[in-house]
Amino acid sequence: MVEFAAEKHVQYIITVEKKKDAFESVVMEHLRMNGAYWGLTTLDLLGKLHVVDQDEVISWVMECQHESGGFGGNVGHDPHILYTLSAVQVLALFDRLHMLDIENVSNYIASLQNEDGSFSGDMWGEVDTSWTKLMSRRL
Repeated sequence: MVEFAAEKHVQYIITVEKKKDAFESVVMEHLRMNGAYWGLTTLDLLGKLHVVDQDEVISWVMECQHESGGFGGNVGHDPHILYTLSAVQVLALFDRLHMLDIENVSNYIASLQNEDGSFSGDMWGEVDTSWTKLMSRRL
């Protein structure tokens, strides 16, 4: 049986974050919040969350928040229910939920709920039943 190379996984995650000008990063920058959540969660599971600059991550997450209360996938991107969830989860990883204006975030999510109980992903009305399942488990 091959030994799990945890340190190689840690280095890969850190390297991906530092390649912001790479083609892959540029074309997927709108997904950065979700990627940050998955990468940071992986580091946390490996007991290596301390290798990232927590203040830098938190500052970036908060820069992605809009006046509406929702979060975009990156700075300058429109807010979306999935990026909002990932932002809240990242803040929870670092025990920084106190930085959220809970009422503003809650109002944003509530504004996306449709009359039939489903949720739109964004202000443009994109609907996916998985968001409804996701949000009903969280509410």
